[in-house]
Amino acid sequence: MTDRISPQFATHNAQTAATILELCDDPNLFEFQRLHGMGETLLNLLLEDAGARCRIYAPVGPHKDLLAYLVRRLLENGANSSFVNQVVDHRLPATQLARDPFEKYLARPGSRTHALKNPTQLFAPDRRNAKGWE
Repeated sequence: MTDRISPQFATHNAQTAATILELCDDPNLFEFQRLHGMGETLLNLLLEDAGARCRIYAPVGPHKDLLAYLVRRLLENGANSSFVNQVVDHRLPATQLARDPFEKYLARPGSRTHALKNPTQLFAPDRRNAKGWE
């Protein structure tokens, strides 16, 4: 429905980017977005290998508004285990970087798959969650 919307995906996650590329045959129908100073390696690969488009953005505004935004970004990407930090570690194979995060969880002995709620049941028993559009 790109005649009505302009899909834009802000991500620094390789698996998310790969899924988007897999679901859309034409990389000209959408754009990736990245925060200035972050995710350069991944988005440069997407530009070169997939012909994807990328918008680089930098948030602007007063200090009181931007501080919370900065803290969220640091928490998301600051951990040594985050993709942003792992992508520059050439010792890690690409297959490890792109693995499904649920595989590790489900492979644990005694993992509780029943603890993962169906999206429509997130707010149960009080109410059903919105189904959304497929």
